[in-house]
Amino acid sequence: MAEWTEQTERSNPFTLRLICYIALNLSRGFARLLLWPITLYFFIGSPSARYASGQYLRRVPGCKGNAWQIIRHIHHFSAVVLDRVYFLTDQFQRFSIDIYDEEHLDEAMSHGRGAILLGSHVGSFEALRCLALRRKQLPLRILMYQDHNAMITRILDELNPDVASSVINLAKPTALFEMQEALEQGELVGMLGDRVLKDEKKISCSFLGEDVNFPAGPFKLAEMLGVPVIGFFGIYTGGNHYEIHHKLLFDGKKVPGEQRESVVKELTQAYASSIEDMVRRYPYNWFNFYDYWGDKQ
Repeated sequence: MAEWTEQTERSNPFTLRLICYIALNLSRGFARLLLWPITLYFFIGSPSARYASGQYLRRVPGCKGNAWQIIRHIHHFSAVVLDRVYFLTDQFQRFSIDIYDEEHLDEAMSHGRGAILLGSHVGSFEALRCLALRRKQLPLRILMYQDHNAMITRILDELNPDVASSVINLAKPTALFEMQEALEQGELVGMLGDRVLKDEKKISCSFLGEDVNFPAGPFKLAEMLGVPVIGFFGIYTGGNHYEIHHKLLFDGKKVPGEQRESVVKELTQAYASSIEDMVRRYPYNWFNFYDYWGDKQ
């Protein structure tokens, strides 16, 4: 898998702030009109994003990875980025949101301990805030690298400082201690698990017909801390509609020492398979716009 941290931001502060202003002060319908020129800008001006989209789509059954499908793919991503503005400012009334298999979250939290909500770069991770708002008794912390795409992260954080203060920055040496403390206090910790860093321990998983490396960290942490892991997907299905899907990936029960490595491998593969299932059903929700399979290497 190619190193995703080498990507650079193509946006600029003025454009991002303009989009935020239009989104918050004009209608969402008008703001969405801007998505087409933005989509065409990236389609024409970003060969790497265009290549990555085609590289991915050609691996999805039923997709050809032609120009129109790539444009649709980028447009879906643009729409989800725009809707981040509304999710971060708690404007959930703008959307029709269907929630599936929420009982997995109820079961995980019924034992009085925290849980890891393991997302991916599939759909909208910010839709997770819809659940947090519905369940105000469940504090939510987000584990992420704030330094990557720092400009857009900073501008969006300005929309809701409370969200920014709930982030645990993985770049900090105290990140894992903060995560453990949050889980011990019965909080939810949301994180993404579909990208690996260069020196990170990884596990080879079957994904869309090929072997791809996934980080071992999420399930190693969950097993070590004895907390359940729930797969989470906030799928954008067009217009103002989202679907939130849950999948229990790990129940948090203690694993015998000699089985830990094999169990972590099995759990990571189950997570990869859950992502594969989602992108087969919703192919335009895949938002890893870089050389994910390392075809150019």
